[in-house]
Amino acid sequence: MQPRRSTQDWVLEAIAFAALVATFAMVFGHWQRLPIFARRGSGGSYSIMVLLNAGIYLLLTFASHYQQLVSVPFEIDRDRPEVKQLLLQMTIVLKTILMVLLAGLLWIILHTPLGRMRTAGRGFLVVFLIAMLAPTMVYVRKLSRFRK
Repeated sequence: MQPRRSTQDWVLEAIAFAALVATFAMVFGHWQRLPIFARRGSGGSYSIMVLLNAGIYLLLTFASHYQQLVSVPFEIDRDRPEVKQLLLQMTIVLKTILMVLLAGLLWIILHTPLGRMRTAGRGFLVVFLIAMLAPTMVYVRKLSRFRK
């Protein structure tokens, strides 16, 4: 039996989907506004970013339905409803964070050649790491209560 999604889960799913749609809109909407030097030879990298975002979105959506694909560093009782609910929430939260951060990275990549900003800077990596590690650690701690 699949766990029920809460209102928060649906809101996070909507944000993740909106970020995915934004990546498509950014690439296809801004393509003609990019300078010639940015369009030449970089179409592949923009395509890879869109495919990466779509692939991550599909993979994490698939993992939320087939929770045995989610790896946890210890044995847990995956048949308990609480564990299923936590794994669902964890995949949704991580999907949302990844989609928003990758859409932000694509926004930075697209706006750098337009002269609107310099680069992502070192701070983006720190934000990315903290945004991914913090919820992961919180959910691993919550899941540790259900060790076998």
